Amino acid sequence: MSAAVKSAWWHRLLLMVVMVATAAAALLLGASSMRTWMDQNAQQREAESVATDLDARIAELEDEVARRTSDDGVRRQALCFGPYVEPGTEVYAVMGLEGCVSPPQDAG
Repeated sequence: MSAAVKSAWWHRLLLMVVMVATAAAALLLGASSMRTWMDQNAQQREAESVATDLDARIAELEDEVARRTSDDGVRRQALCFGPYVEPGTEVYAVMGLEGCVSPPQDAG
């Protein structure tokens, strides 16, 4: 009978070792999956931040295009950079300066 008891004890120990190894493998796999998810989440947040910055830059450029292509903007560009002068406009040149000096953005 003592041989049967020893056999049952080894079976229980083997079963316990297998269960602990399975639990450890599951924890390692779960930790790896969690790390991958966290990395992907960080990359997504970074991409969203870059997209927000790019959207802001696109809006700035669209405003600049709208300003330059408006009637007043086209007129200003024609007066500054082209050979066009309205009647009664006094024209002068400043040495070392090409084109026009732009007014401040909030002047208007």
